[in-house]
Amino acid sequence: HLLTQVATTAATTPDVAVTAVIQQALVAGDLTPREHLLDAGSVDAEVLVESQQERGIEIVGPVPQDTSWQARMGQGYDVAHFAIAWEHQNVTCPQGQPSQVWGKSQDLFGNPVIHVRFAPAACSACPVRSQWTQATRGPQALKLRSQKQHDALPQGRQYQTTTEFTARYRVRAGVEGALAQGTGAFGLRRTRYIGQAKTHLQHLLTAVALNLARFVAWVQGVPL
Repeated sequence: HLLTQVATTAATTPDVAVTAVIQQALVAGDLTPREHLLDAGSVDAEVLVESQQERGIEIVGPVPQDTSWQARMGQGYDVAHFAIAWEHQNVTCPQGQPSQVWGKSQDLFGNPVIHVRFAPAACSACPVRSQWTQATRGPQALKLRSQKQHDALPQGRQYQTTTEFTARYRVRAGVEGALAQGTGAFGLRRTRYIGQAKTHLQHLLTAVALNLARFVAWVQGVPL
């Protein structure tokens, strides 16, 4: 139950942007875990796929929920209602209309995305237009990730409803306990220095202190 890796980032860096960095450091130190227990802020479709494919690490943690207005309202056609033929680079809408455009580009963060657009005439005359868009005009457009990333989120959402996931994720409480110990007993939330390099040094020393305290507790037989 020792800390093996420490990362320090700017406060504005989202947690999910650091997941791969942490894993790469563990792999480089010959400490590759079989599974990585993460909270929701550190998981997205890209993390789920690349962690398993590139580093052989299974992510165990809640995946982001569908935030579309259809999902929030429990009605309408979200992307799950569209039939995607990946090999033919074509999408069919719930009314049977095929897509007209399938283009590849990158989002603002440099991640590859697929832009799909339908025929304007077909969308304008659609009898259920209000079920898939709140716009008053223009064709339907979708933004997709790669097929593996696209499939990863619904699979993850389904898995996290199972008792198996609940049992495996219960171990995450130990991670939260380590954070609580660091903030409550070792002043982890307050930096004593200015600058990220000095703050990182403080984090390293705090981790050493945590490990020493845990080692002493283990020698003395103090329960977790």
